[in-house]
Amino acid sequence: MGLWFLPLLLISLPLSAEGLGKIEPNVLEGAAQGSTWRVLFNGKEQTELQSAIEKELATFDKVFSNYRPDSDISRFNRQSSTEWFSVDADLLKLVEFCHKVSLKSRGAFDITIGPLLRIWGFGPFKTKDRSIPTEAAIAEAKKDVDFKKLLSRRQPAALKKLNPNIHVDLSGVAQGYSVDRVAALLDRKGIMSYMVEIGGEIKTKGKKLNGQLWTLGIDTPDATGDVAAVLNLEGKGLTTAGDYREYFEMDGKRYSHTIDPRTGRPVQHELASVTVIAPMTWEADAWDTAFMVLGPEATRKQSADMKQLAVYMILHQGQGFRTESLGGFTRYLTESSKR
Repeated sequence: MGLWFLPLLLISLPLSAEGLGKIEPNVLEGAAQGSTWRVLFNGKEQTELQSAIEKELATFDKVFSNYRPDSDISRFNRQSSTEWFSVDADLLKLVEFCHKVSLKSRGAFDITIGPLLRIWGFGPFKTKDRSIPTEAAIAEAKKDVDFKKLLSRRQPAALKKLNPNIHVDLSGVAQGYSVDRVAALLDRKGIMSYMVEIGGEIKTKGKKLNGQLWTLGIDTPDATGDVAAVLNLEGKGLTTAGDYREYFEMDGKRYSHTIDPRTGRPVQHELASVTVIAPMTWEADAWDTAFMVLGPEATRKQSADMKQLAVYMILHQGQGFRTESLGGFTRYLTESSKR
């Protein structure tokens, strides 16, 4: 989301005495999770790696996909029982992590937000016939949005609904988690330098063949395709969320797809996009969503207490934008982007 990478900057190491040329990283790519994935890595080409990555992503979908009726999450959402429901250990792990983010963000991040997305026509409920929900409709939907009504148990791994209408949507964090899963696969294969990208969520390790860090760019949050900043990244996950990908306008007012679970309405603040760097991509993925809900002032306060996160905000300013770096994000920016 809002990220691109610079392959032309990844290939500029000349060969030795055997002749001049360029050593390029190996590139693997494909389709997954309604988007695309791409892996760049240094070292000896591994012919079986493409199929291994595809198998890993297929296994991930069988647990986390809201679009597969046989996935763990879909089966859990369909049942209306308030008894314990056995789930995959990875699903439990992710739900427990999301619960911690929900608590720390004071409910700004909530994986039970589905009913509100439905009445506003966003996410998997996207529709062309937009309308503003009534106050009564918002109040009714909010009755079934509450992360505290989703319980977890580790032994054996299981989830439980205190409200039978609870519906879990992990789209705000699952793609980042899948990036980390592919990165872990590369680690097990002994690959020491790579960049994994799935749907714009990214994790890197090591350096490029020319000894430089992996180079990424952050889009401006509009349709121009301009670059807001260029940064270098090593051993971290990076994600971006913004208000410019999905929205609608009605009666001169803009309604973003970013819904505040606490109010039941699209957010109304000056934060246009937020990029987060974290040790794990799923951490960055969850917190970019939370920060987009919280807005700039609360994001400044929250990020100051979270030393593992670096945050880059792009804020609306008149007809343009201004930027702000938090939590040491400046150290990742190239010199030209610091000016």
